[in-house]
Amino acid sequence: MKRIKKLLNTIFLVDIAKGMSLTFRTMFTRPVTRQYPMEKRKPFSGSRGLHALRRDDSGLKERCIGCGLCEAVCPSKAIAVVTAEGKNHEKIVTAYELDLLRCVFCGFCVDACPVFAIQMTPEFELACTSRRDAFYTKERLIEVGDRYEGKKGVGKNAA
Repeated sequence: MKRIKKLLNTIFLVDIAKGMSLTFRTMFTRPVTRQYPMEKRKPFSGSRGLHALRRDDSGLKERCIGCGLCEAVCPSKAIAVVTAEGKNHEKIVTAYELDLLRCVFCGFCVDACPVFAIQMTPEFELACTSRRDAFYTKERLIEVGDRYEGKKGVGKNAA
């Protein structure tokens, strides 16, 4: 019975007829393709895009305390945190580096941060022409955070 049904489908080109019917049904509908540079998709809430370092409530220094949890939890090892000892024996973050070419945008670094120093912005258009443009330092991440939180012109890092 199965062989006969398969033979009849082959003889009468049933699969091709199904494909052609699908083609004719969708031929006269409006396409859903966006013309990218002119029509940009709006980011949705909860989207994981470019990282940003946040400042504390005073707005003078970054929130990062240099615990290194974001570096430890990163599955692709895209984050590097370098710390030093300050005058009063406190930990000072001297360098915070993020390599976006390695980052998988999983959000684990945001979840692991105990002081909410790092966040992911909805910026998802991250095309660049050189490897150096995809490498974010502490200063660049703070600039992104200031731009995202609307604090343009806030004082330089005091840390």
